[in-house]
Amino acid sequence: MPIDIEALRYPRGPMAVVTGASGALGAEITRQLIARDVFVVATYRTRPPAERPQGSLWERFDAADPATANHLRLVTEDLPHQLEAVFACAGAPSSKKTVADTDPGEFEEVYQANVVSFTAAWRALAARARYDGASVLAVGSDAGRAARAGNGPYSAAKAALEAVVATLAKEEANHRVRVNLAAPSLIDSPLARKVMASKGVTDPETYLAGLPWGRPLALDEVAAACIDLATARQWAYASGQVFPLQAAT
Repeated sequence: MPIDIEALRYPRGPMAVVTGASGALGAEITRQLIARDVFVVATYRTRPPAERPQGSLWERFDAADPATANHLRLVTEDLPHQLEAVFACAGAPSSKKTVADTDPGEFEEVYQANVVSFTAAWRALAARARYDGASVLAVGSDAGRAARAGNGPYSAAKAALEAVVATLAKEEANHRVRVNLAAPSLIDSPLARKVMASKGVTDPETYLAGLPWGRPLALDEVAAACIDLATARQWAYASGQVFPLQAAT
């Protein structure tokens, strides 16, 4: 019997795809999945991380480059695993200007990063996800419903992402594919610090202390919640849902 080289390199078992895995939350979801013996196909857009943990395969994916989407499709369809879940973590913030001061191109760029990236990834992964009955968890934001001044492009994009998730859940129900969205509030990450600076926050610690629990959400707890919503048996009935993850009383 010939040796299955792929099986030797990547032992059979559950698999997940994490788009935007080079970001803070995507990286933490990837780390926790690997710790659970889930093989991860992780994507990045501009450059791969310096360290690629064992148990993961890193691929470039850019919604503006159809060739990368086709490559992602071929890679996932060729691997000898069962696709358990897809985590869509790709996204980008806005400049925090008012709508009147925001260049129209920024609306397009933020929409591309937060919405089109998700739909492009789904087109690449749909056939495999349908075959395996995978679960899809998109990472949105509480900004999709709590519109705030100076956050127009981002709030609009995250609201659109919610609409796409709700639509996809209905379209894919007959394929046994669940589609949900996690909507966290502020997560403690380098990007969050950058966003606070763009909002004019000069004392981050005082700003964070003013949050309902006196702190932002932690990366590890948000990642654990995302994995639980996508894979835990007690959520097997849920699809087309938005799950708020908010540090609020």
